[in-house]
Amino acid sequence: MVRIKPLTPVTDGRTLMSEELLMLAVLEQAVADLKHHCPAVRADAEAYFYNYGPESSTFSFDAVCSQFGLSASAIRSQLRRPGGPARVMSSIEAKAA
Repeated sequence: MVRIKPLTPVTDGRTLMSEELLMLAVLEQAVADLKHHCPAVRADAEAYFYNYGPESSTFSFDAVCSQFGLSASAIRSQLRRPGGPARVMSSIEAKAA
């Protein structure tokens, strides 16, 4: 069984383009929104991560994962664990820096 790192964006050592930085910012905000006090904001964030339907948006969760070579299923699994959003958030922040 191959172990993968779900939050290791493939950037080939290059500087991220502004669109890619925006993609990571959308992902980071969605993770933060999972912990929001407003139920509607949390519901929107959950829909962003757990909507498995075909999505044509460049900023959909699956599109962002595809752009950076991330495992969408591994991230979803991590988010379901206690403390998962915080771990996912720190990984995203480290990659965006």
